Amino acid sequence: MVDWAKKITKSCAGDIAADEQIEAGTFVQPAGAMGRQLGSQLGGIAGLVAVTRNQEKKRDAMEIKTDEGLGMQLGSGRRVIGLTSRRFLMWGHSQLSGKPKGLEAEIPLDDLVSISHDKGKLVTKMVFEFADGSGAIMDAANIGKPETFIEAYERLSR
Repeated sequence: MVDWAKKITKSCAGDIAADEQIEAGTFVQPAGAMGRQLGSQLGGIAGLVAVTRNQEKKRDAMEIKTDEGLGMQLGSGRRVIGLTSRRFLMWGHSQLSGKPKGLEAEIPLDDLVSISHDKGKLVTKMVFEFADGSGAIMDAANIGKPETFIEAYERLSR
């Protein structure tokens, strides 16, 4: 299993202030990315369309504004996310090396209001809610230990 905190610390030391340390990290991708991949492999275009429609209905039912504010910063791509005692950080992800690359966003930890999650067999769905009312829904492969990220957030946000 990947120790994302260690990987971020090693690869992105220049993005971390001298008085900070990475408390936790994980890899996330847009909600449903794995399902869409599986749907297209099993059912071709029809499978992909069916899975995508189902995922859009679920997202709409959650009433989270994912297309504005701080929630937009998580974007629609693969990200490596990290937490310090002061900030929620996001980097791009190199498919070739698997390393985080290029700091893409930093949000004060106080602006991250909550992280809820739903753990499945392979993927944990993570819902990030921000102080401006926006949010983001991302999937984290369980092999990346997203529960340690969630536990660190709960400890730091008290």
